[in-house]
Amino acid sequence: MTTFEEIGVPASLTASAAAMGWAAPTPIQEQAVPAGIAGRDLIARAQTGTGKTGAYALILMSRLPAGGRRPSALVIAPTRELAIQIDGELQKLARGSGHVSTAVYGGARYGLQSEALRRGVDIVVGTPGRLRDMTERGILILDEVKTVVLDEADRMLDMGFEEDLDFLIGAVPKPRQTLMFSATMTKGVERLAESKLSDPVKADVSVDEPVTGLTRQYAVPVMRNEKREVLQQILNNGTPKAIVFCATKLMVETLYEELHVDRKTGMLHGDMPQSLRERVIRQFRENRILVLLATDVAARGLDVNDVDLVVNFDAPSEPETYLHRIGRTGRAGKEGVAVTLYTRQETHRMYDYEEITESRIRKASPEELEPIEAVHEPVPLEPRPERRERRPRMERRDGRGPATVVLQVGLGRDDGLNRTQVADFVRSRARLGENDVGKVGLGNASSFVEVRTDVAEKAVADLSGCIHDRKVVTAVIAPRKTPYAEKVGHRS
Repeated sequence: MTTFEEIGVPASLTASAAAMGWAAPTPIQEQAVPAGIAGRDLIARAQTGTGKTGAYALILMSRLPAGGRRPSALVIAPTRELAIQIDGELQKLARGSGHVSTAVYGGARYGLQSEALRRGVDIVVGTPGRLRDMTERGILILDEVKTVVLDEADRMLDMGFEEDLDFLIGAVPKPRQTLMFSATMTKGVERLAESKLSDPVKADVSVDEPVTGLTRQYAVPVMRNEKREVLQQILNNGTPKAIVFCATKLMVETLYEELHVDRKTGMLHGDMPQSLRERVIRQFRENRILVLLATDVAARGLDVNDVDLVVNFDAPSEPETYLHRIGRTGRAGKEGVAVTLYTRQETHRMYDYEEITESRIRKASPEELEPIEAVHEPVPLEPRPERRERRPRMERRDGRGPATVVLQVGLGRDDGLNRTQVADFVRSRARLGENDVGKVGLGNASSFVEVRTDVAEKAVADLSGCIHDRKVVTAVIAPRKTPYAEKVGHRS
């Protein structure tokens, strides 16, 4: 059995690894760590659960000295949840080496994150948007960074962070070491690697779920203008719990408008606030949603074992994306069905799918597909007591609690939003914390949103002119309502 010492990890880190329960290097660590410690650029195909975080953590702490004032390593991750998780792993491993790390991400106030950077850190972990913002403000200085890590590179490209990645990597001085980890090697990831990496070592320990006899694959030829009608036929054929994959968020939203009236439907795409995406996934897992319309942001990290059907409404251009999509069904010993709608121009892709899955895909019409009769008892929603709508309070002037002010935001019921969704939108677009947003008074064309006074101007600036579902959003400080006593005094 290979040991951590044998792959070049110093004793201070091997002790921490043992304390964390790491008995021996994982395959990705065996392949990546020696090359990384030697200073080579690296591109690794590895998913969550393979030990990839440990791989680059061991590389960073083995190569770079501890005790710096400015960061010597930058780790970029797609979501705040992943950034927090990575930072936690780094802190555990650093108990023996003395390295200091911190996480910066949107949705949290700048104060604590800025203070952590001011005290001095060796490794900064963060999401692309917040990292770029703090760099542009001069809060985060990258001129001493020696190594950059791109974690879940494919997912960051899916979420539209390519421009932010270009900015951040461009802000790091050359020569630098770049370590890229990705679950899939799409053309976008390959282009990114070619432009940012220098003569990289390649490691591949992907643990894609193999397509087995538990997943029956079908290809349904369609005209482009027939796809929506055919999708309805497929979903009406029995009672499946299904994921429908689309190429764009616009198509996800279009199909949602058509389907959600008649069936328990949800949607998932990269422009939704993280908190809302998590809520939709939870509802799908609990069978409150039975048809999930999604872009490829849901193709990984969606841990649901009772999906009966995957429909590729848009045939993916990359065979590996096809493999990830249909891997959401046929799990945990339960049979599943994967159906791909394809046009005549996309016929060649079916052969690519057969090659990567090492299995035959049966050509069929919608009528030839067997019905999926499944029982998924939904978890009933807790009934909520009736509440009288009240306009949110204006700024407090009595010194009790945090001062607040009310914004008038041009979103409401007419945009298909409820109070929670309006609050989530404000937090996400204005990059505010959980406690920065208070009550929401929901209107038809606009809503009143209570925010802390100290973030109100920033919120108005960030929200004004942003886009929601192709609509330009307006935001202003709401006019203060004149108290009754003042009205009476004026009349008298």
